Amino acid sequence: MTDWLLSSLHFLLAFTLVAMLTVQNAVIRPGMTATGLRLAAHVDRIYGGSAVLLLGVGFGRVYWGAKDSSFYLSNPLFWTKIGLFVTVAFLSVSPTLRLIQWNKQAQSHRALLPSDEQVQRLQWWLRAEVFALLCIPLAAAAMARGIGL
Repeated sequence: MTDWLLSSLHFLLAFTLVAMLTVQNAVIRPGMTATGLRLAAHVDRIYGGSAVLLLGVGFGRVYWGAKDSSFYLSNPLFWTKIGLFVTVAFLSVSPTLRLIQWNKQAQSHRALLPSDEQVQRLQWWLRAEVFALLCIPLAAAAMARGIGL
């Protein structure tokens, strides 16, 4: 039962993470409005929270799941997944800080929104996050089939 619950939560949180990153990519566009900026910042908070929960539940699966922890800890693909997850986390720092900064500026000066050039730079970071995040299921699928042991 514990394994089923942890596995289910792990999948739901992973889908939440992908969904929030997709929403950010849709909302953060040149010509973004103050409403769009607030939405992007709110989605970013959900994204960050789901990432933290995903990591916690993932390690819960390592230690309390159906497979022995050595299955994960001795598998290089597990560490590849962790490395990719950490890469996504590092890539998300700049957009998060930028959204916080832009939101504060927009709240104090309603007309002060990011320039199209600033938004395009932020989009690059988001696309890099998407690329790294989409590599994780490839490693997970290989790992589930015993590759890397």
